[in-house]
Amino acid sequence: MLAILAFAASVASEPLTLPTAIDLAKAAIDACAAKGAHVSAAVVDAKGNPLVVLRDEQSPKPPIAAPRKANAAVVFDQPGSVMEPREKSDPDFAAKIKADPDHLNPHAGSLPLHVGTTVVGGLAIADTTHEGADACARAALAKFPQFH
Repeated sequence: MLAILAFAASVASEPLTLPTAIDLAKAAIDACAAKGAHVSAAVVDAKGNPLVVLRDEQSPKPPIAAPRKANAAVVFDQPGSVMEPREKSDPDFAAKIKADPDHLNPHAGSLPLHVGTTVVGGLAIADTTHEGADACARAALAKFPQFH
């Protein structure tokens, strides 16, 4: 019984739960839809593992890039808007991305999720312009003050 209570307490204290991840991804898709963009969104945990991947039914592509972008935000603890130019100017960074293209996409539209100074996950939007994805991700994240 004590083990069950300890497990329940640890789950309750998790800052990024599946229901929150679903709400965050939905908020991101809704922010883009309000601007006429049909996108995919992904939320990953602190290890870069997808918690949720959602795709607007009118999105023109399969939801491949969003999880990769969210994972990159976690791995490097930087938004895609910072990583994208860094990939062009930092050969060592570009080599890291090139070495793992199935898991890393450093383009704008991705944000690390923090509680305090701890990275607890990542959010990313794909399948629209990088600037549009970044704006939608930031608009969605603004609705979740527990992450910054």
